[in-house]
Amino acid sequence: QDARESHSSALAHTRVGMAPLDVVVPRRPPPQAKPPLSVSSKDMERIRRVFDEDVAGKKFASIVSPRRDAVIFRNSEKHTKPCECIVELYELLWRWGHRGSENTGFAKNFGFAIPDTIVVVKGKPYAWYFISKKDGSLLRKSEGNLQVSSIEAKLCRERPKERSRSKEETFDEEEDERACACATWMPMSSPFPEARCHSQTVEFMNVGRTRHLLQTMSSQGLSGIIQAFVEPHGISNFLVRTVQYKGQTSLCVRTNRSLLMGKDMNHFPRCVTFEGWEGLSSSCSRYRNHRHPHMEELILEAGSLLSQQIERERVRDMLFLKDTEHIALHFKVTSDHMLYFIYGSVVPEREVILQTRPQLLMGDSCMTEALPCQALLPGGADRQAMPHQPPACLRRHTEKLQAQRALIAIGDREEREPRASARQTSVPPLPPLPSGESSRASASRRRALSARRTSQESTILPRMGYAFPEVPDCPFHVTATGPLADTSKYEYAPPGADPSTLRRPLITASSALSARQPEALGSMSYRLERATT
Repeated sequence: QDARESHSSALAHTRVGMAPLDVVVPRRPPPQAKPPLSVSSKDMERIRRVFDEDVAGKKFASIVSPRRDAVIFRNSEKHTKPCECIVELYELLWRWGHRGSENTGFAKNFGFAIPDTIVVVKGKPYAWYFISKKDGSLLRKSEGNLQVSSIEAKLCRERPKERSRSKEETFDEEEDERACACATWMPMSSPFPEARCHSQTVEFMNVGRTRHLLQTMSSQGLSGIIQAFVEPHGISNFLVRTVQYKGQTSLCVRTNRSLLMGKDMNHFPRCVTFEGWEGLSSSCSRYRNHRHPHMEELILEAGSLLSQQIERERVRDMLFLKDTEHIALHFKVTSDHMLYFIYGSVVPEREVILQTRPQLLMGDSCMTEALPCQALLPGGADRQAMPHQPPACLRRHTEKLQAQRALIAIGDREEREPRASARQTSVPPLPPLPSGESSRASASRRRALSARRTSQESTILPRMGYAFPEVPDCPFHVTATGPLADTSKYEYAPPGADPSTLRRPLITASSALSARQPEALGSMSYRLERATT
């Protein structure tokens, strides 16, 4: 009750669902941050396996394979697939709307409405749900008003909006009734095989087909719903599916690739979305429209609210669903900013996981756990980029350019300043240089400063906190006398020389110096020359 009251107050504040075309609907407040998704490691492994199988199974962005898709596209009999609706949801919505509430309008309380829906069981009308034009509440017709004639008058009388025609195009009422879809037939989903319909495919009907179904449904023993077709917002039919998995609600918009209005009598290829082959429509994980920018948030809130109510009413237990089966809710938006609930169906867990992929990826361990050794990454730890500030590398580069510009400006200012007329020294002043030589001299001086500065800063060696250590000299010196004097300038000693005779210590005792031979003292000039060079 508290969740419903808060939801109704928010919808009443934004005038969602009741705004005319000329009224600008204000933007809804930003949604609150949701808690992070918690998925166990076992479930995440299964989810990753589903993602990998889906990517590996689609070759060249096809549904099955390029060849198989071309075969299915040409064969119209393969466009259909089993699709059944949960008729118990309409009973749930009717009971839900009649619980204690100050506002009786169903759309104002829950954010969406439902079109005229007739539940058929064993070929007989069982219930008729509709929105009251008086106060907007969700009502159900009495048993006395469940007549086939009343249903035919309601569905076949209210034709959809006429498409735009040129002045030269003639209007044929019979042709227009055959080309426009006015109702939809959907079989009923049931855990008991005897309660199901013999045909599990959806059918989009025009006026003639609707009348024929109403006349023959008792003899065929059909079970399902007959629903008034809702004109979508746009030129193509679309549906918005919402599912809830691991506490996260996601949506998927599927739009038909064909124009809704056409002269083709077969309405299924022009109206099918989730009810048929995926190649006839395109999917998108976001709903974007400038006419109602708030609609995506409203769809998510409505889907989450209805999913919570289904969980409280234990509809899964009522339908005997397995753990790998989930309930998907389908909505549609009209051109007058109205959100309609169309039907609910049972979908396998694989489709639910693929639709909730963006939310599940954010709950993966690689996104939630701390990254090992993250301080080694550029920009990590204390070197992170501060908000509204450039990175440190860009800031250092900017400071370097500013310092260079400052030095150049100082040099130019010194050149422009007039020389002092009175000099303290007795040296006469130098004559002024020509303009060309002066500019070259200043340029050479600037290049010298920049060259010295570059040699100090542009280096790949790290800057240490201590001075460069003193390296001692070599403990021995190579001496050469006689025929080896000419070969000492080479890097390597001659082949016949003994290294022990060429090496002499740099520090010797005085006794050793006095005992030297005269020929050894003759090489002193050579050692001095080597030391100076």
